[in-house]
Amino acid sequence: MNPSEFAIEGVCLSDVGKVRTCNEDSVAVDAGNGIAVLADGMGGHRAGDVASRLALDTLLERLPEKIRLYRAGGRRPTPLQFCEQIVGEANLAVHRAAQRQAALRGMGTTLALALFHDDRAALVHVGDSRIYRLRDGRLELLTRDDSLLREQVDQGLIAAEEAGDSHNRHLVTGALGIAPTVRVHQRDEEVRAGDLYLLCSDGLTDLVDEDDIALILRELQANLPLAATHLVQLANDCGGFDNVSVALVRVVAPRAAAAPTGGLLGRLVGWFR
Repeated sequence: MNPSEFAIEGVCLSDVGKVRTCNEDSVAVDAGNGIAVLADGMGGHRAGDVASRLALDTLLERLPEKIRLYRAGGRRPTPLQFCEQIVGEANLAVHRAAQRQAALRGMGTTLALALFHDDRAALVHVGDSRIYRLRDGRLELLTRDDSLLREQVDQGLIAAEEAGDSHNRHLVTGALGIAPTVRVHQRDEEVRAGDLYLLCSDGLTDLVDEDDIALILRELQANLPLAATHLVQLANDCGGFDNVSVALVRVVAPRAAAAPTGGLLGRLVGWFR
């Protein structure tokens, strides 16, 4: 590890919610490779579950080799470039699977991906799953939803304060698997020790205000498993109408990174689906 490279500690948690019978979210944290990824599937007859798992598996299978080559000194392509490339491969895998089986036609998935490398984070997303960062006590949304509602708000067709009551809030305008190619949003930023990143599905953000999310993260940032549990529980307490999934990643100096233990943190660090 480069002396200037930060390490990460991460946890993830997914819950079916209080209404649905199938969990179509998939979420993972691979702390050793600096990966956090979350996918929220869509499609009938459990097809959304297939889409999100296929996208997640493609990323977790193909990213580590790219990361290994990058760390070995192959500085091209950049992490942001190879993340976008592999997200494209995941999109094609989901699309082809949907074309092969009639029961899977029309399936797709959102995606939120964070790759931590050196002293930076490469962020890629499609759909309405979000990435937030808590820094110095302030929560900032780092992604822009691919959704009809977001477009309507941007165009002044609906007021932002009315957005939560709109019937269009679940209509996404971008997702993996719908077409052979996909437009992704990307961002590369410098990280600082102590930064806390949250990847989440809309099962959280549709029901829990950002102020409440920020409060939980500020108060519980020293205990990531507890923070993740509280976020999921609050979404369920507010109705639990959708699957809810979160991944929390804390940026730490390399020498401060602790190895996973056999307790709760050890069970949650790594990946959970």
